[in-house]
Amino acid sequence: MIFVWINKRNWKMPGPIVNVAVHNAASFAALGYETHLCIGAGPDSDTDSDLQEFYGLPPRKHFAVHRVPRFRLGSSSYSASVFHHACGLIRELSQKDHVTVITRESGFLAPLAWLCRHPKISGFYELHDFYADLSWVENRESGHYREKLYEHLFLPRLTGLICITQEQQKLYRQVFPSIPSCAFPLGTKPVSARDTEARRQRRTLMYVGRMHGEKGIDFLLRTAARLSASGIRTLFWGGKAEKIPFFREKARRFGADGFTEFVPFQPPVRMHRALAEQASLGVVMLQDTFYNRYLTCPVKALDYLSHGIPAIGSDIPSVREVLGDAGIYMRPDDTDGFVRSVETLLDDPATYEKAAAMTRQRAGAISWENRARNISAFAADLRKHHGAKH
Repeated sequence: MIFVWINKRNWKMPGPIVNVAVHNAASFAALGYETHLCIGAGPDSDTDSDLQEFYGLPPRKHFAVHRVPRFRLGSSSYSASVFHHACGLIRELSQKDHVTVITRESGFLAPLAWLCRHPKISGFYELHDFYADLSWVENRESGHYREKLYEHLFLPRLTGLICITQEQQKLYRQVFPSIPSCAFPLGTKPVSARDTEARRQRRTLMYVGRMHGEKGIDFLLRTAARLSASGIRTLFWGGKAEKIPFFREKARRFGADGFTEFVPFQPPVRMHRALAEQASLGVVMLQDTFYNRYLTCPVKALDYLSHGIPAIGSDIPSVREVLGDAGIYMRPDDTDGFVRSVETLLDDPATYEKAAAMTRQRAGAISWENRARNISAFAADLRKHHGAKH
């Protein structure tokens, strides 16, 4: 079986989307499957060097990255060229083995549905939202209705759906009960255990990710001022460089400027180095919205797990599904409970060591390779039980 992953965005694009796509695809190659990733070309660079120096991945014998220049019209670029290249590659590969295609791109659903008519091609849509039923969306725009149309037209013509939360899978099963689906969180990349006591003594809380309100940024700025009284720093890694002065000023207004630091989006390798060298605790205090509760798999939580860093998170299903028994949970607005939990973990070596051990155990259970193993088994099982259609 050959795997082909498709992502329309440009190579080395800041933020989690492309980083997740690269690790998704590379995890199948790590299991020995021939794997191809079709993606926007991005600026000229050496792909093999980027995999190691930007994404922190070792060379993969079975992994091929197809960087396709996006079609340009004026100042805009379009994904049609990436999709066109992917279609040709998939048809070519199907001449030698069964091809399993996975994408999160709704713009590729129509060609994927057409490709699934081929007896040696299976197609899966990895879901990162819930457009099939818009009753939960307060401010609906034309794009929401377009995505809903795509899902109702094309999802029934695919082989199956890959959900990133169990709650998301339940929602899609209500709308499309006959479409096979699975649900696995995105993966971790466990690293060797470090000196847990030295990490605790850093007394540093680290947030990684987008700097949006629903991610709990104001909550963290409020608590940072209180934690500073106990000598605890709060680091923020993420967001655009031009927004950093805004957040520094906001921290000053909260009285937290002396114990906070803001760093804009960095290559994944640098971010992971910072986690390894600076962080004592991670934080996933998402606000309790429909999307955060049911539809997101917080990548920041996976990053903390990968390094064996204990994390405190909102008591909502999506966060619990990732952190499992390793997480410390509370209401998204419980500043008192949050401050107490941080201080307890960082003041008590035994409590911190126990939390770190549970974190390392959880990281091993939901690694990228385990996710790839589960998805490949799901795809193989569908082929076995549904015959040539898949």
